Amino acid sequence: MGEGSAAIGRTVRAGMAGWTPGVRTCWAALVVGATLGLAPRVLPPSLAFLGLPLELAATTLAYGALYRAAFGGPAGWKGLRWGVQEWRLLAVQALVTLILTVVMAVLAVLVGAVVVGVAKSNAPGLDITSVDAWRGALDGPGALVAGLPPLLSMVIMLWLFLRLSLAPAATIDLDRIQVLSAFGRTRGVVLVLAAAGAVLAAPAVILVVVIGYLRAIAGFSEGALIPELVSVALVFFYLIPVWAAALVDVYRLQPAPPPGTLRT
Repeated sequence: MGEGSAAIGRTVRAGMAGWTPGVRTCWAALVVGATLGLAPRVLPPSLAFLGLPLELAATTLAYGALYRAAFGGPAGWKGLRWGVQEWRLLAVQALVTLILTVVMAVLAVLVGAVVVGVAKSNAPGLDITSVDAWRGALDGPGALVAGLPPLLSMVIMLWLFLRLSLAPAATIDLDRIQVLSAFGRTRGVVLVLAAAGAVLAAPAVILVVVIGYLRAIAGFSEGALIPELVSVALVFFYLIPVWAAALVDVYRLQPAPPPGTLRT
């Protein structure tokens, strides 16, 4: 427990220590990334399909600048640059997104099967078109049983996300795309990453809650520009820099897995 707490503390300190230097060194890339990140929120419905590509490009610009600065890559102008490293990072993000999507789809099918099974065991004549029938079938002990698979699915998705979280750092450091090959680098540090991530995100979560409260008081409509600006700025000028710095620290401490293995 002591070693785990020390590792969490070190990771949190590394994230906070890298915050100001990261923003100072890469502010131009973060500004452009934030602008691209804001764009999907103001797109007309006819262009909504551009939302995901814009968000991927935005985070790629931001993380690319921060990781290049951390590993001594090409500097660009205040971090602003789109080169081969960014193309690799974009590929990594796309592959990680694909992996998470496939796993989530499989888990959704399994969860649905369990929920239906529990409901029909409690109510053999279940009318699947009736909300009240579903509510009655999943009431009582059935609610607990049916609620466990979704919770377990969330844990699995978080675990997988954290296991793949060092892929971008490895990609920039090794100058080649790393996804499953970086899986082993997070062995034994998933809980550290989860706890450190929660601590680092806590100020942002508190601020988001405050913003939501103030938005309600001020009467801002859903999607109002000022709250959106604050939210995007929070992501690109706090969350991304501190998380990248924390991941770089963990990456440098973790041994590389043997070539050709996942080392789970």
